[in-house]
Amino acid sequence: MTRLLSPPTAIDVTIDHGGAPIAISGAFNGSIVPITRWKVETSWWTRPVVREYWKALLNNNLLCELYRDVSTNEWFLERVYD
Repeated sequence: MTRLLSPPTAIDVTIDHGGAPIAISGAFNGSIVPITRWKVETSWWTRPVVREYWKALLNNNLLCELYRDVSTNEWFLERVYD
């Protein structure tokens, strides 16, 4: 089952030298093991949205999706897989 967090939850993220997330804190806390990364660019004709998404394993047991808003450099947790 998937839980979509609406609105997404703001989180603080620690990244490694390559820019990959390695830990988060906020509503959810712990170490992160990145699994895959993709970029979304949309609404370029109005107000551009550019996000860098990561699917990751939180604390070695909870699969989640987080993203970085490229324009503001803010991080959010958007989805949790049960």
